[in-house]
Amino acid sequence: LVFAFGSGLTSANFPRSRSIKTITDQGYLLAPGIDQDREEVLVDILFYIMKLWRILTTSACICRIYSFIPLKSNIQHKRSTYLFEQVNQSKDALRILVDYHEGTWKGIAKSFSVSRDVSAGIRMRKALEYKSTMKVGLDLQNQDYTMSEIFEWNDKMAQRDFSLVQASVDVDTVDGSYSIDNILPKLPSDLIGTESLINFSIEHCVAVNDGARIRVFALYGIDQSLARIVVCQEERNLEPVREDILKASPNQESKERPEFIKASESFSSFPMNLLELTSGAWLGNMVVREPASYEEPRGFGSGGLSRKQRRKQFGKWSMGVQRIAYQWNWDFEESIQKNISVGKELGLGLPEEMTSSISGTICENEGFKTNIPKEERLTYVDWMGGNQVGIFLNNVGMQLPRNLDFEQPGGRNRRSTFTEISVYQAESSEDVDTEIGSTMNCVCSVIARAYSTDGQLKQAATGFFELNRA
Repeated sequence: LVFAFGSGLTSANFPRSRSIKTITDQGYLLAPGIDQDREEVLVDILFYIMKLWRILTTSACICRIYSFIPLKSNIQHKRSTYLFEQVNQSKDALRILVDYHEGTWKGIAKSFSVSRDVSAGIRMRKALEYKSTMKVGLDLQNQDYTMSEIFEWNDKMAQRDFSLVQASVDVDTVDGSYSIDNILPKLPSDLIGTESLINFSIEHCVAVNDGARIRVFALYGIDQSLARIVVCQEERNLEPVREDILKASPNQESKERPEFIKASESFSSFPMNLLELTSGAWLGNMVVREPASYEEPRGFGSGGLSRKQRRKQFGKWSMGVQRIAYQWNWDFEESIQKNISVGKELGLGLPEEMTSSISGTICENEGFKTNIPKEERLTYVDWMGGNQVGIFLNNVGMQLPRNLDFEQPGGRNRRSTFTEISVYQAESSEDVDTEIGSTMNCVCSVIARAYSTDGQLKQAATGFFELNRA
């Protein structure tokens, strides 16, 4: 622009001779009383001002067009970096699922029902020993990851296959704990202890150590009420896998498990009771993961696919860390409180429903009944006036919604629905005994899921806590 402006004002391009007639013919009106020389100079200045205006407007249009190029390149760079980070998350999640969970497990499934009538307590307790063989595969046709599981018990066999993407899987890539949900799950009726139709299941799996894990199934019926709870305590089976079930990899028995899991083998199962639970504050951190969804861009603007039309993705999350503390208070009768103190957060934090203090009523407490084995003792708590069910069975604590409060078309807005599973352990080289005033080091592993009002997974979290008796 400077070059064009300078070249336009040179004397070589400046016409000095213009008559009044020429100026009048071109439509320029000059004030009377101005001599001819001044008129010519004014006309020339006016002519080059118009020429300069045309140059400026043309240059502005060109700059406006080319200004979109670096913006587009920057967006593509950020998008490619984000997708690369998510690909790494997906690989880590798939690796830990294969390394830790593939193989054969043996365990015992304890199932029971929670009556809608609080006074009725726990009903229909059942137990079943079984074997489970798990395999993670790739569905090339649908571009999806699948998990296959075969159950064996009493000369019977059943298999379930499901998509990890559609199951809204959440995986802790550090220790291998995971949680999923399924519509119309294909679980054997003998395992869950009922032949009633199960409409929706939420499965939590906590990796206890290198050779043990605990799974909890929260099963909901057609009316969206809690129909059945199944607690599975499993140990890795070192026997060779039957070839007619699944073709195990040649190096399956010699495959090394993650070293960080072996560090927890110094801790053993700790049957939790209310006295030990309320003997101090549980301090720790929760790692929060918010699942990512994929949508195709549709031109300019914010227009895109609705939430229900977005495609779920496997192993891709936005993450954060939340500092949190639990304090349980019990009046040694029927009243109990769970006070939650929230600390600093880095990135994403837990939803409000999971960080609010709650109170409840103890409906059943077998914690100190000597005629019942410690691993069979159960404590039943009615939380939040019937909205949540609290169960303590052996070393497993559960907080589950009594009803799935998902929003129906035309319904009112509701709060998020969440689940929380805790597994308690104590550091001891001998058999753990629950004595009053015990000073052993107790820890707790937590896994949780929070759902939005439309039934979609909102957030998932895993955490580790230690009992502070001070």
